[in-house]
Amino acid sequence: MDNKLPVTDKSQLYYGTVIHWVTIVSCLISLAAPVLILLLPRANMLNPNLIFGAIFEGKKPAEIWAAAGVPFKYGDFWTLFFRNILKPDGFATLGLVLGCSVTLWGLFPAAWQFRKKKEYFYMCVSLFVIALISFAMSGLINMAG
Repeated sequence: MDNKLPVTDKSQLYYGTVIHWVTIVSCLISLAAPVLILLLPRANMLNPNLIFGAIFEGKKPAEIWAAAGVPFKYGDFWTLFFRNILKPDGFATLGLVLGCSVTLWGLFPAAWQFRKKKEYFYMCVSLFVIALISFAMSGLINMAG
């Protein structure tokens, strides 16, 4: 009996490697960001003391946003994110965005490998999923209903 391991396709190896490292980076950012947020409350876009106070007082979401002092409109996420990326809570958002979009980043090298192997059906499926994730992240497709 031969105990050889099956050969793993390069597209799967690249996909897994990218998922692995992006997830680790996302987790490290998500670990460090809350510490920065609490250490530097005035450097944040949204002061956590005001937000937590409003939450613990039992206020409604609109009142919490009003207490935070930053008006939020639906679809305005990316504007807020890119304007505040260097602030502690913007850094926390980066960790969340990376973690939630990890499949997107893993599919790029997988699609490239499928193209190199002339597996065009799988390349097209990968590109379709990339487009679907991109549209959902942009707000053009509302996956929540």
